[in-house]
Amino acid sequence: MSAFGPPRSRWVRAAVAAGVLLVLFVAFRSLRGRPVPSARVERKDLVATLVVNGRVLALRKTAVGSAVTARVTEVLVDEGARVAKGDVLARLDVSEAEAALAEARSRSAQAEAALAGLTTTSSRVAAEAHAQARLELEQARRDLQRAEALGRDGFVSDRDLEDARRAVDLAVSRETSAALTARSAAPGGAEERRVSAELAAARAAEAAASARLLLHSVRAPADGTVLTRTVERGDVVSPGTALFTVALDAETLLLAQPDERNLSSLSVGQRARASADAFPDRSFPAEVVLVSPGVDLARGTVDVRLRVPEPPPYLRPDMTLSVEIETGRKAGALVVPVASVLDPRAKPWVLVVEKGRAARRDVTLGLSGGEVAEVVAGLVEGEQVLLPAVPPVRAGERVRTVLSR
Repeated sequence: MSAFGPPRSRWVRAAVAAGVLLVLFVAFRSLRGRPVPSARVERKDLVATLVVNGRVLALRKTAVGSAVTARVTEVLVDEGARVAKGDVLARLDVSEAEAALAEARSRSAQAEAALAGLTTTSSRVAAEAHAQARLELEQARRDLQRAEALGRDGFVSDRDLEDARRAVDLAVSRETSAALTARSAAPGGAEERRVSAELAAARAAEAAASARLLLHSVRAPADGTVLTRTVERGDVVSPGTALFTVALDAETLLLAQPDERNLSSLSVGQRARASADAFPDRSFPAEVVLVSPGVDLARGTVDVRLRVPEPPPYLRPDMTLSVEIETGRKAGALVVPVASVLDPRAKPWVLVVEKGRAARRDVTLGLSGGEVAEVVAGLVEGEQVLLPAVPPVRAGERVRTVLSR
C-alpha cells in the first residue's frame, strides 16, 4: 500500500477540490456580475439624418421630326451630340420649296406693279377721260340748244333735231361712266382696294412659302443632348415621324420616398448627400426642393424631390440611390448609442447600472443621427447605458460594465 493511500481516494479528493474551486469561481462571478459592454452618456454635436432609397428622375425628352414631306440631303448630328436651341440637326431637299417661293415672289411683284400703275397712271387717265366726257356733254348740250333755236325758225329738220337730242343722251351716258371710272381709279377707290387686296394675298402667299422653306431645316427645339437618331441621308421623311430624340437640359432631380412617419422632420431647403448604388464610394450634394403634401396610401410613403446642383457625369435616369437627408442639427446634445435604446418607436427605454444591477430607465428621445440618438430626458451626463449582449441582459441582473470605445 502506498504512503499516499489508494489511487482512487486521491482522484476523489482532487475532484472534490476542483468542484469546490468551481463553485467558488461561480459564486465570485455571480457576486461581481457578468461583464456587459456599455457606453457613457455624453454631450456632442449631433447631426440628425434620414437615410432612404431613391432614384434619379428621368430626363425630359422630346421627339424631333419634320413638318414637311421631303428627302433628307444632310444629317449633321449623331447620338450623344450636344445641341443648342435652333441648331440644325438635318437638312431636307429645298428645290420644290424654293420654286414655290420664287413663284410667290413673282406674284407679289406683279401685284405691287399693278398698284403702282394704278396710283401713277390709271387714276390720271381716268380723270382726264372724265374731264373730256364733261366737255363733250357740254358741247352736245350747246349743239342741241342751237338746233332747237334753228328748228323754231324752220332752218333745221326734225331729223337733225332728233340727232342732236340723241347726241346729248350719249354724252350724258359717257360722262356718267367716266365719272364712275374716275372715282374707282382715284386714290382709295374700289380699283385700288381690289389691287391692294391682291397684293396682300400675294405677300401672304410669299410669307407662307418662305416659312415652308425654313421647315426644310430640322432644328433642335431647345438646349440638350441627342439621345437617338433614326434618319439617314437619302431617306424620305414625312410629318409625324420622329427623326431624333433630344434630352432637354434641365435640373437633375432625385426622388426619395421616406416613410410617412418622417414627414414632420422633412422640409424644403434641407441638405442631403446621395450616392449611386453602382458607385457607392462616390457621393454628391443635393437639396430638398419639394415635400409632397400627399401620402401614398398603398405604401405609406411621401414623395420628396431633391435638386442636384452639380450632377456627376455618371448619373443616369432611373439609377437607384441611397439618399441621406439632414433633418436637424444640435450642438452639445446629450447622446447615447442607438443600439442601447430599446423599443424606440413606442416607449423608448435603456438599461443602466444601479448598485451593480441592470435597471430599466424610461427615456425621451430627440434627434437621431446615424449611430447615436439625443436623450431629452431620463439620463444625465456621465451615466453608463448597457449595450446589447448575448444572452440579453435582464432588468435586475447583476452586471459588471465594460466601457466600449
